[in-house]
Amino acid sequence: MSELTNALNRILNWFDNNKPSTIESLQPGLTIEEIEEKAKDLPFRLTQEVYELYQWKNGMIDDGSCFFECYRFLPFGWLPIFEFEGDYSAVICAEEKTESSLILDIYEDTNIAHQSLTNMMCCIAECYETGAFYIDESGNLEENEVAKDIYRKYEPDLNLIDKAKVELVDNPDGSQVINKYHLDSNIILESRVINKKGHTIESNQYFQGKLYNRLTYNHEIEGFDDYFCEENWFNDYEKYEKFTVEYQYKCAAPKIERRYINGVLKK
Repeated sequence: MSELTNALNRILNWFDNNKPSTIESLQPGLTIEEIEEKAKDLPFRLTQEVYELYQWKNGMIDDGSCFFECYRFLPFGWLPIFEFEGDYSAVICAEEKTESSLILDIYEDTNIAHQSLTNMMCCIAECYETGAFYIDESGNLEENEVAKDIYRKYEPDLNLIDKAKVELVDNPDGSQVINKYHLDSNIILESRVINKKGHTIESNQYFQGKLYNRLTYNHEIEGFDDYFCEENWFNDYEKYEKFTVEYQYKCAAPKIERRYINGVLKK
């Protein structure tokens, strides 16, 4: 049995002993053939962890039950895999099939939440087994402060940005660079370049010291109001760029949009 399936069964065992109604909400798992049929038209390949997850169970019916905290485990075909009121946990897929991927938390911003689906489930299983996740008097799933310690145990590299060490560098041209570092390891977490006018022109996010996301802005390209580019280094190298024009006072619209995967232009 894999570590992922073992963690999922530990979670299932907790529900069986403490909240059996949640088990009734979980749908039977899919076969590999059923998953492949549902995924055949997707423009990417699912990770092996996703196959394993949906062979275990095919998400939950929408009856108000939660798989962890307030999050519902979504049936296959929805993707991302967990959701609560517009806050999503998403797996990063790729052009080629991979074993695992980072788990992103997507709400107003996109941030890395876990190193892998296996790590995520092991963390959740331990939170249930230690009482960090518990049922309150109203029958709702809640968490206490111990959950943060367990999260840090499984994800020590994902230090909170607002608790990072900050370095400010003044450049000769009047621009500034703001770097943020992990409190314990001094590994870089984030860097931002601000021009002499006070505008952010580049923003970089790092995981384990490696660049995984870059945003760049340019307001000085002739013929355009501004230029925006987002680059991601996850399983694939993905680049999205947008050139914007102003069509009336303070009203802008995209003029050119391009998306590349591993250097190949996508429609």
